[in-house]
Formats: sequence, structure tokens, C-alpha cells
Amino acid sequence: MTKSKYPTPSESTSLADAPATYHTGNTTKISYPKNLILYGPPGTGKTYQTVNYALAIIENKTLEELAQESRQDLLNRFNAYKEKQQVSFITFHQNYGYEDFIQGLRPNTNVGTLHFERRDGIFKRMADRARKNLDTYSQQQHFKKKFEDLLNELLIKNIDPETEEIEVRLDSSHRIYQSIIIFDMTETTLFYKRRTKRNIIKDESKEMSIENLKMLYEDDTHIKDAINQKYYEAVVHSVKTYEENHKPERSLQQLQNYVIIIDEINRANISRVFGELITLIEPDKRYGNENSLAATLPSGENFTVPANLYILGTMNTADRSIALIDTALRRRFVFEARYPNANLIDNAEVKAIFVALNEKILQEKQSPDYLIGQAFFMNKTTQDLPEIFNQQLIPLLQEYFPNRRETVLRILQDINLPVEEVNYQIHYKK
Repeated sequence: MTKSKYPTPSESTSLADAPATYHTGNTTKISYPKNLILYGPPGTGKTYQTVNYALAIIENKTLEELAQESRQDLLNRFNAYKEKQQVSFITFHQNYGYEDFIQGLRPNTNVGTLHFERRDGIFKRMADRARKNLDTYSQQQHFKKKFEDLLNELLIKNIDPETEEIEVRLDSSHRIYQSIIIFDMTETTLFYKRRTKRNIIKDESKEMSIENLKMLYEDDTHIKDAINQKYYEAVVHSVKTYEENHKPERSLQQLQNYVIIIDEINRANISRVFGELITLIEPDKRYGNENSLAATLPSGENFTVPANLYILGTMNTADRSIALIDTALRRRFVFEARYPNANLIDNAEVKAIFVALNEKILQEKQSPDYLIGQAFFMNKTTQDLPEIFNQQLIPLLQEYFPNRRETVLRILQDINLPVEEVNYQIHYKK
């Protein structure tokens, strides 16, 4: 069997900047594209993967981390976020429009007569929830104490009145020293000496930059003074512990990410669904950024797309080629390909049929957009093949090759499948 010509499962075609990793707050934050479309032929796991992507975005995890968990655990958490309205799932169709997605008038007959009332669509409701969370979090950050103030409070409250020194314990993994002793301080520097694990205090005066401490506190990253990193980490850990223990009594609102999943995004007229709001979904135009833009809805209400709302779409390339997608959509989304992956099929005989079938389809269509995904064959045996082909794959192939039954029959016969045509219908013989 010749080597497959269709793309590998990991192949990705991005039409915008790829995701990166950056630092924010106290932990490393993983950055995912604000607008992402998973595209590929049917059965390649696009919709399946939206669960993992949504959880990764909300829980600040990598896809590799989530892949180690059971599918049921992932689904349980995903459904819990849906209940909390932090995730929404919708499937586009040809008649889907702006009024359904953003805002429009809907008939209300509960009042006895036909009456139209304004009703927000799913995207606007999600955007409003995300913005409310972002606003609350931003207000709290405005009143958050500065690092310098927290450091001063910590040192004052922990100073030994006899020695006028402050001792800070080191991580137990440190091989030589058990603590550092801060004995002096200026606006820019802490001066300290070290206590060994044999309880000997070194006769020394070492310096620690307050600016470096602040950087470590804010970014949780490495500092220039790498040789003394452990000492910096000990002080910053003490500051964070102090901060945690002296929070206001009321619970603080955490910044949350929200995800709207749009299945079959290419089935609707994107320009009609988004309207003039298509510009607002660009990362730098979102609410919370310096260049944020707002639009006025037909109701007169100002509308923005917040920075903590993620749009995750799927696109079946067998329905519509990516080349035909609206240019406005292509410019504003990152596109990641999902192609068939034979490695996910355990049964050797089934895998061989899967690979051979796709090779034949590729020869006929000259495009990977029409391949068959592994989902149809996973956890299946040869005994399952009649049902798979008769109920799913033969009808799908007839869609790929309309009015060309002889082509479908030839493809299946060329890979030695027991098929026959009876009354103009192709069947896999049981």
C-alpha cells in the first residue's frame, strides 16, 4: 500500500497569529486564540475536541494535560460550565441570522394578541455575562494593594523587636540554608544574611532587589539574579501568603473566560449573522483593550465584545471548502486542520480498510476535504462494517459523488469490500 498523500492529523493551517504562552497575575497563563475554527472532513473529531478546547480555555490548562483525563470527567466538567452559562453550544444552519445570534424582535402571544418584543441572541447574552465578570474583576484590581505596600506590612508585622530583623524560611529542598534574615532595607534594596541548616548565621551582607521581587510577584517568572532565585522566591511566597491571609472578608470575583462554541459555522451566511459586529471580535478591538470598539445595535444599545469571550467554531470541509469562506471571517479567525488519523483505530483489519478507502477518495476528488474521519471506525471490528457502510458511509459517499453510483461502487470494490447493487442501491453484504 502506498504512503498516504493526505495531510497528517497534526497539520495546521493558521490564517492568523498562532497561540502563544504569556504570564499574567501569579501563574503562567496559556493563551489560546480568541477566535478559532477547527476544520476538516467529517468524523475527524472536530466537535469532539471542542470540549477539550473549552475546558483548556476556562481552566487554563494545556490540551496535553486534559488528554490524560477520562472523557467522562471532561464531559462532567463541560456540562457543569454549561449549567453555569460559562459555555454555550450552538449549531448554525442556513436560516440562522443576526436576529438569532445578536438581537432581534420575536413574537409574543402570551398577552392575548400578537406582540413583538426585543430579545437578545445567544452571542449577546454570552458577551454581556463575560463583560460583567470582566468589569467586576477590573474594579477589584483597581483597589488591590501594591506589592511595595504588602512587603512593608509583612516586614513590619514580622519584625523581631529585640534584633529588629525578619527571618524568612526557605523551601525545605534547599540543601545548605534553612532561612534568610533581613536586617536592613532601603527604597530599592533588602539586605540579608543566611542561616545554615546547622543553625549557623553567616557573617555577610547580601542584597536583594525590590524591583526583582516585584517582577517575580507579578509575573511568576525567572529574574536576572538567577543565582539567588530561591531567596527571592521565599520572600515572594511570604508576601503572597500574607496577602491571601489578609484578603477582605467578602470573596473576590475571579476573572473567568467564557466560550461560545459554534458547530458547523460555515453553514450560515457569516456576513448576515455577524453583520457589522464582525470587526468587534478582533482581539485588539475587544472591550478591555486600548483599541476597543463599540457598535450601536438597532435597539440603540451600545455593544462590545469583551476580551474574556472566546469563539470556537467547527467547519466540515466536505460541506463547503475553506477557500469559499467569507474573507472577513478568514481574516479574523485562526484555522486549525483536523484530518484523518489512522493511529486512533485499534483493529488492524479495520484500519487497513480505513486507509485504503481514503486513498481511493483522494484519487477521485483530488482534495483532502472529502476524506473519511477515524470516528466512524474507532472501537469497531470487521463485524461492524456492514452497519457502518450501509447506514453512514455509503450515503456519505453518494453525497460526495452525486448521480455517480458507478464511482461509489468502484471505490468500494477496488478496496475489496463485499458490495453489490440491488434496485439501484449499493449495499455492503452481511
